[in-house]
Amino acid sequence: MQSYDLVIRSAVNIDTGKICDVGIRDGKIAEISEKIDSRGKEEIRAEGKILSPSFANMHTHIPMALMRGIGADLPLMDWLQKVIWPIEKEFVSPEFVRAGAELALLEMIRSGTTLFLDMYFFEEEVGEAVKTAGIRGGLGFGILDFPTRVAREPMEYIKRAKEFAKSMKEEEMIFPVICPHAVYTCSPGTLTMAKELADDLDLYLHIHLSETREEVERVKEEYGNTPVLHLEKLGFLSPKVICAHMVWLSDEEIQIVKEKGVKSVHCPESNLKLASGIAPVPKYISKGMHVCLGTDGPASNDNLDMLEEVATTAKIHKGNSLDARAITAETAFRLATEKGFEAVGIKGGRILEGYVADLILINTDSPHLQPLYDPLSQVVYSAKSSDIDTVICNGKVIMEKGQIKSLDEERILAQSREWSEKIRSKL
Repeated sequence: MQSYDLVIRSAVNIDTGKICDVGIRDGKIAEISEKIDSRGKEEIRAEGKILSPSFANMHTHIPMALMRGIGADLPLMDWLQKVIWPIEKEFVSPEFVRAGAELALLEMIRSGTTLFLDMYFFEEEVGEAVKTAGIRGGLGFGILDFPTRVAREPMEYIKRAKEFAKSMKEEEMIFPVICPHAVYTCSPGTLTMAKELADDLDLYLHIHLSETREEVERVKEEYGNTPVLHLEKLGFLSPKVICAHMVWLSDEEIQIVKEKGVKSVHCPESNLKLASGIAPVPKYISKGMHVCLGTDGPASNDNLDMLEEVATTAKIHKGNSLDARAITAETAFRLATEKGFEAVGIKGGRILEGYVADLILINTDSPHLQPLYDPLSQVVYSAKSSDIDTVICNGKVIMEKGQIKSLDEERILAQSREWSEKIRSKL
């Protein structure tokens, strides 16, 4: 008789709507059946709960959780130049980054995210927080051309990024990523150095691209090409490149992105809040582009709730196209789960044998989830992140019955309030 590290019993499988048991061993789903006879070292009774893959947030800046709610109702460049960059110049430090990362990790675990892709400064502090939290992080040190509190010029940013990447290369739950910020903040030389570093270390590249119409016009004026064509000319694009936003792509650019295997991260709520536009995701998918979902940072969204992002994705494209099937509930859900894991080469985001055991249990014992007819569509259109009862990452239970096991929530919230007082005094 087989033994398992963890057995989940009598859950409603979100894919099939049927009751099933799931056996987990060595961080992977080992068995899915109507009834598992073997006992697990740990067991979860899941009667009445929906079993779902966890979410993959493929673009964010989690330490910015400490700036949530500042600078509302501004367009992107005003928000960055008049609000965010001045605050970062004053406050960004290892301590700030650690506190912001811990706050964001609490939020992500509570809302069912076990994989995220991050770009910020002092990412070694994010790495330490991620190790404690017990989820997966693709982390990268932001690379820019202009001086900040962490570096003065491009070579120094590249050096910091390289040191960070090498320090994280052997971590089980963390993979380093090279993160040039954008084509309007990185010169061709800086972008080329970032690409060479990523190639040398065999790492993914993570960059903002074609987020606003103004960005596209600015890049055309400066370099004579649109952002995608600019990167293509530099030899930057490949299947290891993950581009956040991609709101404003031409048909020619869509074809290049598809042919190069570049991944696109749709961030609808941030793009709406900053008035950046709505990426034509149904068109991207129909043309064969790989699309996944992200929240963007918690200062521009202003949350890290992937379940909310899924619902917005499904609804906004229906309204924008006047087509109720433009993005179905299932498509939106897969963008936030399977497509995110797949983007970085992790066999996850599905309830299938052999896939990583990154799973959540959703409590349906609430009026807005009853009666339950179609688990997947009702999770997308009716569920709230507060319905998430249990979170499992790599086969380990990190939240059960709403209690996070790996982080000291009381300390982190108190620490966040202290930072808010410091920042408020400078506004």
